[in-house]
Amino acid sequence: MLILNERIKVLREELGLSMEKFGGRIGLTRSAISKIESGSNPSDQTIISICREFNVNEEWLRNGNGDMFLDFTEDEFTRAAASLSNDAFVRSLIIEYWKLDDDSKKLFRDFIHKLSDNMREQE
Repeated sequence: MLILNERIKVLREELGLSMEKFGGRIGLTRSAISKIESGSNPSDQTIISICREFNVNEEWLRNGNGDMFLDFTEDEFTRAAASLSNDAFVRSLIIEYWKLDDDSKKLFRDFIHKLSDNMREQE
């Protein structure tokens, strides 16, 4: 079972965010995130901020129990996506991705990585 610091790293990687961007969303520096992921205990406020900002199940984050993310209603999906982008296509893509099961998300990410690799090879 992963410890808290490892779960934070897994979460950040699942979200596809750099340490800098992840920290920026919760008011911490890249250095602070690095320290947390390396073993420093995050404050309760940091844990609460992570859960609020990324819709994370606090029980999963603290103890590893349950699902990583809380379920969104359709309206919450729309509001969350709107906060991330003004582009309607991007919002729709985000919403549909969030609705996928874990296996489908992995397939989609693998597809995007392969597409990106192919594009770089063509440049």
